[in-house]
Amino acid sequence: MEYKIIGSSSAGNCVVINKELMFDIGLPFKRIKDSLYGVKYILISHVHSDHLNPATYRQIHKFFPNIKFIGDQEVNDRCKMDIVAHEQEPIILTDTVITPFHAPHDVQVLGWTWDYKGEAYMFVTDTYSLKYCPDKKYDHFFLEANHDRDKIKAIMGKDQKMFGYSAVDGALRHLSTQDAKAFYYLHRRSEKSDWIQLHKSARFY
Repeated sequence: MEYKIIGSSSAGNCVVINKELMFDIGLPFKRIKDSLYGVKYILISHVHSDHLNPATYRQIHKFFPNIKFIGDQEVNDRCKMDIVAHEQEPIILTDTVITPFHAPHDVQVLGWTWDYKGEAYMFVTDTYSLKYCPDKKYDHFFLEANHDRDKIKAIMGKDQKMFGYSAVDGALRHLSTQDAKAFYYLHRRSEKSDWIQLHKSARFY
């Protein structure tokens, strides 16, 4: 298994897995251009600008016209997708079949599961619950670990004064490290299963 995290934060998200799959394009085109060679599919999780940068989308269409975009209807309304994804409906790709699942957030978000060369993968970021993720064993977890639950509890009722915005509300739209760890241990195929932690908060991880 090969992967490259180009960005995974509120500043911008983009991850490449096994050279052919890219997840999200929430960064400037120049940041991801060199990683686009060999990519066959770009999967967009949701419409937030740190996951879908319309200017980057246009540049990819211009310079890499053979890459296919996959996203749900809300994403398709923002930027035209080649394949419109629907929850729990498998999508046949060149080397695998990928299945999107619902990931609760403050907008519609998709997570993804697939098998590749006999190993099971899952990918999800920007969600507060994994209740809709297929209940199976995985070899590779690309899984959000946004914040420490105890750190969020410590600032409840004080966050607006401390930071000038509701940091608690923002954090609670994402998956805590504790919840992610519990999912990992309950669903890993073996002790060798790896967990690549995504979207770690700079302040509350």
